[in-house]
Amino acid sequence: MEGLLLAIGFIGVAIAILTPLSKTGFSVTMLSFIAYFSVIGIDTWLPLVLFTAGLLLIIFEIFVPEFGVAGILGALFLISGLYLTLGDITMTIRDLSMAIVITSGVVFYLVRTGYSLTNVNKLILNTDIKGNQKSATKKSTIQIEPGLEGVTQTPLRPSGKVSFGTIDGILVDVLSDEGYISKDVTVVIEKVLGTKVIVRKK
Repeated sequence: MEGLLLAIGFIGVAIAILTPLSKTGFSVTMLSFIAYFSVIGIDTWLPLVLFTAGLLLIIFEIFVPEFGVAGILGALFLISGLYLTLGDITMTIRDLSMAIVITSGVVFYLVRTGYSLTNVNKLILNTDIKGNQKSATKKSTIQIEPGLEGVTQTPLRPSGKVSFGTIDGILVDVLSDEGYISKDVTVVIEKVLGTKVIVRKK
């Protein structure tokens, strides 16, 4: 039961980050974590503070994956917060493992259905691909099609922006089929599925 509440909280974070339903996702997260810590019971605020700080650091790492330290500290804080709450390493591993497995499945489903970090309004740039394709036609002779090469202007995790063309390069929202790709890496369009532009490393 407790592990399921923890999983629902993590799923809420995933929904908030990967879909336009940010408010709904964070609301689900808050309610689930409040219920989790209420069911377990805490004697001091330290476990909750550590857990919250860890979660925030992990979210920060998602948006700035090259930072590294934030993700490691976040994981340590989160695990410490859970351990101090439960007082048992076996239960901590059990609840956390259940939450990670269930959340990973949900994240995989969301990514496969086209959701990505580009859906977060006001947190990262969000450009309509159709508009970009029209701009490419008007500003240059570039056609967004398989085989076209470009350079990543933001990290692809797995989504981000790629510039196509050497003069007045056209920025296009793309999705990597190889997972994370760093900034300033040459990529090539693998396929175009409607408004989705799938790329891979050259």
